[in-house]
Amino acid sequence: GWTTFESAVSTEALVRLAYFPGLSKLLEERLPPKVIEIDGEGPRVAEAEDRADEGMGPRNKRVIAAIKEASFTGKGDKPVVVELYREYAVKVNIAMARSGEVPKGEYEGEYNAAGEREGRGVMRFANGNVYDGEWK
Repeated sequence: GWTTFESAVSTEALVRLAYFPGLSKLLEERLPPKVIEIDGEGPRVAEAEDRADEGMGPRNKRVIAAIKEASFTGKGDKPVVVELYREYAVKVNIAMARSGEVPKGEYEGEYNAAGEREGRGVMRFANGNVYDGEWK
């Protein structure tokens, strides 16, 4: 159970940085990698799972579900670990939001002559919400 938590928190910032490309680039330029994978053929810099369409809301639900399904030796550990993950995710999100960069979303659809979203389109927000419809 604790290893599920450790895996989630060690990659939380990496995953959230996908929605903050400016902050991601800045950190990449200024800081050495902190998470190293040691499985496989040799040590390598850890990368976030390729779940670009997942969004942070669904990721959080998936991680919490995995923690709830995991085994713990201590009887009261499971609810404590779920809360620790929730608190950590909120703190990481607040820290990135305070960078001043607006979280990136992905839009696929039509634009007008001024380059604004107009007509049919799909917007995938960083939190996992999706709007599929008409834009004016």
